[in-house]
Amino acid sequence: MKTKIFSVAALAAVFVMPACAAETAPDAGLPSEEGEAGDGKADELSSENFTFYSARPDYRKCMYPMCGGTWVKRVNRTATKCRDGHYAEECYVADLDFSKLGLSDEHESVVDAEARSGQVVLRGTIGSKKINGSQWGVFKATEGWRAATSNAPTGTFYRAESSGIQCITFPCPVLEASKLNSTLSAKTYAGVDLTPSGATQDQLDKGWQELSGSGLIVAASLEQVTGPAGQMNGLSASQFYTKIVAQKPNPCFATGCSGQICADQDMMSTCEWKPEYACYKQVGKCEAQADGKCGWTSTPELKACLANP
Repeated sequence: MKTKIFSVAALAAVFVMPACAAETAPDAGLPSEEGEAGDGKADELSSENFTFYSARPDYRKCMYPMCGGTWVKRVNRTATKCRDGHYAEECYVADLDFSKLGLSDEHESVVDAEARSGQVVLRGTIGSKKINGSQWGVFKATEGWRAATSNAPTGTFYRAESSGIQCITFPCPVLEASKLNSTLSAKTYAGVDLTPSGATQDQLDKGWQELSGSGLIVAASLEQVTGPAGQMNGLSASQFYTKIVAQKPNPCFATGCSGQICADQDMMSTCEWKPEYACYKQVGKCEAQADGKCGWTSTPELKACLANP
């Protein structure tokens, strides 16, 4: 039987609280949707786990807005309620509305392109919009979740976050996950393996970090984890998604007599001129650094210029 260690922070995390996995009954697996709200009712519920959609581009060849929009469908469901009230496997919308996300124009343009290419899980509602004198569907997004990689998602979609439980052994119920667009209660799992998504180490680190923050959306299948504390189900993610948030304006700017200082407030300095100061003006990138403080980012261009100003 395959043995695998899962964790929230990293695959090899060390837990420091008293052992608890042995007291947790193994997850019996994914229950059916029996007893859940029907396809019609699920669109109306206000739970944080409802109204999540996948999207794909419309490649039909005809005039906009009849063609050229986006097809959306509720994840984990077989039917979606369209603008005119009928149910279909997926619904056509002529436009995506991201106004409620508070994004800058540039950021919204990037997110719009990613969503139309299927790289974003959307949360929101399907409404109407008048285009060229006629009513067409529009998807009004309230949340967006960006895919870590270009891998096609397979499995069930969950909202996942740290359970807050820590153990000195494994498997341990370190993860809490809720099936999206479902009335089923959240379940605990022995973590999530993000590596099947094909993500880089930096992307994996960010994903594990987000599990303790905004959480993740994962498209995953069950995988049994075996260890000293017995057996428990974990999740194996074919894709994972991080929440899209409005980018804060860069508070940093060039200051000082010669523009050689990068800071978030006006700074005084002596007014001598040095050749390297021209590098900061020509190729310098003044922005917040890893420690949160303003500074000149050490780009290859800046390094080359400072080496021979």
